[in-house]
Amino acid sequence: MSTEFGPYVQMRKLAQQMAIQYQKDIDIALVPLLAHFMDEVEVNVASDRFDHSGFMEKIREPLKLDAEVTLDDRRKEFLKAVADALQERIQRKATAPGLAPEVSGPA
Repeated sequence: MSTEFGPYVQMRKLAQQMAIQYQKDIDIALVPLLAHFMDEVEVNVASDRFDHSGFMEKIREPLKLDAEVTLDDRRKEFLKAVADALQERIQRKATAPGLAPEVSGPA
């Protein structure tokens, strides 16, 4: 899949849509919304063999930059929380003992 249309593009769009919802509705709690997003990440990671860390990094980096330039505090809070959660997930994968190397192409 091209870098223009990779699954991480859809995940970034989902994060942005969720950030807008979080920004507009003060009754939405951060933790459950973040957990929902990370569940979606896990579904993508579990669905195929590919460079999972690269996939998550391609989601994380643009969202981290978006968080830095966003003026709305709630939107910034959500985007930063997503970027931080993705970073934690990437680090957990990198330090997990006994994992087979990731495959970057079809098996």
